[in-house]
Amino acid sequence: MRPTTVVLGVLGAAALVVAVVVALAIGDPGLAGWVLVGPGPFFGAGLFVALRRPGRPAGTWCLLTGTGFMVSVCLGDAVLSAVAEWPGRWLVVLFRQWADYATGVGAIGLFGWFPDGRPQRPAERRVVQVAAVTAALLPLAYAITNPMMAAGAYPNPDAPAVPSPLFRPALAAAGPVVGAIDATYVGWILLGFGMLALRYRHASLDQRRRIRLLLLGMGVGIVLFAAQFTAMRLLEDAGGRMVGLLLWPVILVVMLGSMVIGVAYDGVFAVDEPLRRSVLYRALWALIAAFYVAAAAALGVLAARFLSVGVAVLLAAGAALLFQPVQRRLERIADRWVFGPRLDGYRVLARFGTALESAPQPADLLTAIAEAVRDGLALTWVRVRLDLPDPPPAAGGLAAAGAGGGPASLPRAGLACAGGGEPAEPALVVPLVEGGEELGRIECGPRHDGPLLDEERRLLQQLARQAATAVRNLHLTAELTTRLAVIRRQADDLAASRARIVTAQDAERRRIQRDLHDGVQQEIVALSAKLAMARQRSQRGDRTADQLLAEVQGDVIALLNEVREFAHAIHPPVLADKGLLEAIEAQAARLPLGVVIETDAALRGVHFPQQVEATAWYVISEALTNVVKHARARQVRVRLAQPDGRLTVEICDDGAGFDPRTVGGLGLAGLADRISTIDGTLRLDSAPGRGTTLRAEIPLPEVRDA
Repeated sequence: MRPTTVVLGVLGAAALVVAVVVALAIGDPGLAGWVLVGPGPFFGAGLFVALRRPGRPAGTWCLLTGTGFMVSVCLGDAVLSAVAEWPGRWLVVLFRQWADYATGVGAIGLFGWFPDGRPQRPAERRVVQVAAVTAALLPLAYAITNPMMAAGAYPNPDAPAVPSPLFRPALAAAGPVVGAIDATYVGWILLGFGMLALRYRHASLDQRRRIRLLLLGMGVGIVLFAAQFTAMRLLEDAGGRMVGLLLWPVILVVMLGSMVIGVAYDGVFAVDEPLRRSVLYRALWALIAAFYVAAAAALGVLAARFLSVGVAVLLAAGAALLFQPVQRRLERIADRWVFGPRLDGYRVLARFGTALESAPQPADLLTAIAEAVRDGLALTWVRVRLDLPDPPPAAGGLAAAGAGGGPASLPRAGLACAGGGEPAEPALVVPLVEGGEELGRIECGPRHDGPLLDEERRLLQQLARQAATAVRNLHLTAELTTRLAVIRRQADDLAASRARIVTAQDAERRRIQRDLHDGVQQEIVALSAKLAMARQRSQRGDRTADQLLAEVQGDVIALLNEVREFAHAIHPPVLADKGLLEAIEAQAARLPLGVVIETDAALRGVHFPQQVEATAWYVISEALTNVVKHARARQVRVRLAQPDGRLTVEICDDGAGFDPRTVGGLGLAGLADRISTIDGTLRLDSAPGRGTTLRAEIPLPEVRDA
């Protein structure tokens, strides 16, 4: 047991005994009763809490409040009445005032440092320190600046005023200021109450559960206490005492009950079970009703002091009607604190639907769902996971590995979070199911003030169904938009491809015309000139005519080979004579690097449809030409296969490679255009330093043997 607890307990018990004995000795049993029902319960509650929780400073603050109140009543009501003729009775008044202020300091420490009784911030410590210094100096300052000693918090109108022997007329000008400060004694309790409210705002969930009942009880009690204090100051007669008697039992029940429970019993605040919540709410409802009745009655008694009885009764009845909104407001606050925010299912669903409709982009839908569920159910955090099937891939065109793009759509696998500090495992998981298909799930943490109730779980099921429908609808809309964009892009690509094919054909014709003009035609002109010269020499009998004819014969043979090469470049005869595999082998033999051909032996001598064969040869020839020109490769592999009714051609080199997204040209667009005319696909996979792979797939309508 703390030494402070022993000292305060002995002092309070001695004051209780002295007050009762003196009251009975002077023939005032009413005073003895007031000691027992007034400060007695506060001292008893403080002593009980201090003994029950000896290691908790909050118990010491509670005992200081009760002991200060008891000593104040003992000195101010009992002892002061017994020593009315003693010249030194001003000392009794002085010590009584110190006891009053000790009560206020105890209230600040009890309420402002609840629940552990220790300051959490430097400002909280400074407030109590300033209050303690003020409590020590203010009674002396009052006695020095005022000719009479202070009347006390609860003045006795029958007691004579006590002159102050410490009064200094030179300091009388400061008397009103010191008196005004002294009148704020009751407001010290409000200061502790304000500190408790601030601590509640920044407290954790567990601390809030412990604070909320004390906060409500002390709030109601302080309001009643202020009303009682004001009435007794204004009505210094039997009417004021009547108001005090009416309000005092309610103050005792509200303040002492919340104080003892809040400090001495931790388990009471674990009100997660419905029964405990219901009992606690009914207790709060009874306290609010008692406050309502006491306030109306006090106003009636106060009005009777200045008005007739009938008018006072009417005024009290009108006040009762006016106080009803305040009563209902307090009941709603109690309901919210005990049960948490009540759910209006229709309002939550409507607000949830509005949040879904206002999602600016499809990709923001998950975040909108998470935030709407968190705000609607007052949850600590919400996660929304989405897992939708991938759409079928689009056919045709050139695809580069690792490249992305296309119009934005709803993410098929996504995660959105609202709130923070979520644990590894959620408190509740609700699937998003639409049409028997699970689209994702909503993972929820607990509420801010406790676990989810059954009605909240049912409402979350409704929200999940609404969210699943929104996800499915928006997903379908996004998919439709994406497919339309793909169709438009394919139409644009087709038009561009056709334009490129026409341009390429024109360019090819011009190249053939230029090669014929600059090559074959010039060779034929030269041959014609040589033949003319040989004819002239032969007519003159020149023996060099035979030599010139031999040169012409060699030139004709070279020209023939050139024409064959030219024709082979356009369409090799071996392709038409023997088939695609033999044409590839013939082309490989002409290249200045190693070519490895991998294929099924059954494809030797096989002819494919003419358009397929020509297109495949065009792709292989162009790819091999690119390897020779650009790849700086040592070896190239050509794979030819026929799986599942499709002709596949793959050209792989070990060259330098390139980035398909940054390097243009190389005839890739022409290859893609050429192969798209027969519904084929072309895929390019390349990267700097690891070579290039070009794979073409062409559907086969039929196959015939050579």
